[in-house]
Amino acid sequence: MLVQKTHIWQEEPKLGPDGAVTLTSVIESPSLGKSNLWYRIPGKFSAKVTDSCDPFVVAHIFRLMEQGVDCVVHGQVSPSLLKNMAEFQAAWSCWRREKYKQIDIIADEEVETPVAEEPELAVTAFTGGADSCYTVLSHRNGLCPRRWRRNIDAGLLIHGFDIPLDQADAFDRATQKATDTLSSIGVKLITMSTNLMALNPEWEDTHIAGLASCLMLLERHYGEGLIASGLDYATLLIPWGSSPMTDYLCSSKNFKIVHDGAGVTRIQKFKQIANWEEGFSNLRVCYSAKNRDENCGVCSKCVFTIMALSIHGLGVPPTFPQPLDATLIDLDATSAVDIIGFKKLILQARKANLTDAWVNVLSQRLFDRLETEKVQQPVQ
Repeated sequence: MLVQKTHIWQEEPKLGPDGAVTLTSVIESPSLGKSNLWYRIPGKFSAKVTDSCDPFVVAHIFRLMEQGVDCVVHGQVSPSLLKNMAEFQAAWSCWRREKYKQIDIIADEEVETPVAEEPELAVTAFTGGADSCYTVLSHRNGLCPRRWRRNIDAGLLIHGFDIPLDQADAFDRATQKATDTLSSIGVKLITMSTNLMALNPEWEDTHIAGLASCLMLLERHYGEGLIASGLDYATLLIPWGSSPMTDYLCSSKNFKIVHDGAGVTRIQKFKQIANWEEGFSNLRVCYSAKNRDENCGVCSKCVFTIMALSIHGLGVPPTFPQPLDATLIDLDATSAVDIIGFKKLILQARKANLTDAWVNVLSQRLFDRLETEKVQQPVQ
């Protein structure tokens, strides 16, 4: 019986008329057929891009586990990455046994990528939200412990994740705000676009693969890529895509993925960002606004941010519509991670003796959401 495998081919980079370079891999699986994953990088950043297939292995790892058949990569892959990917799969195949299977990845050539041109420099994923803003600020201004501090040279803003590919104007506006924010503390902005999210729809699981692969594309120049934590150590949710338990396993010998900021609560992050004029005034947390470079003011992420800032008397950035209309609060589509945050928020509001209308509205809707989940859980 012929054993079927998934195959990944890396195509030659293509130079566009605008100077941008497009990097593409073709993945073919027995059940899904062929599809293309691409990254597009402005020409001025192309010298930082690796020739290795490492980023494509990371990008496709959840798809490979879901297919459950071994994979052949037609190109060079770092043996250190393959070793880490084996343990990464072990974790996810334990957490979601019904969905992910551990598979073997075979590369035509197992070769470590060269040491980066600037191995002491780091690049961090950047959206303009609280977590990524805090990561940049804490390392540049020495807020994090001295021995943990990285030399962050650039933030990476990715088109195709929180801002869809069909919103080019919104991405241009977000790029300008991110440039202003980062330049105020001496950090560059690198932009990139990709269709990766469309190939990894289970984003709550797969976002780590998306972020890590984009950072790893820049491993020719940088020695580390930082991913900002969404939860602190006291409130970790397992399984969840990005976690200090497994993010580091998306690393190779010469390019490390670093999960950053889990020792700090979201409120502590807000308090530090409030002292940074550019970071605070350009804060963007929303994934629901019609124009994705804006904050809608009513989704769970916007509501959480406005309420958290209000509880602690930090004011509300001009990027949020005001005032907050408590009747619009909707938790139906809120993730498990955000529910944890809202629970803490209510406790803090009660402790502060806040009487704002949103406190009672949020308490009731949070209760309704949790009761609904109880009813939907199967009887053991």
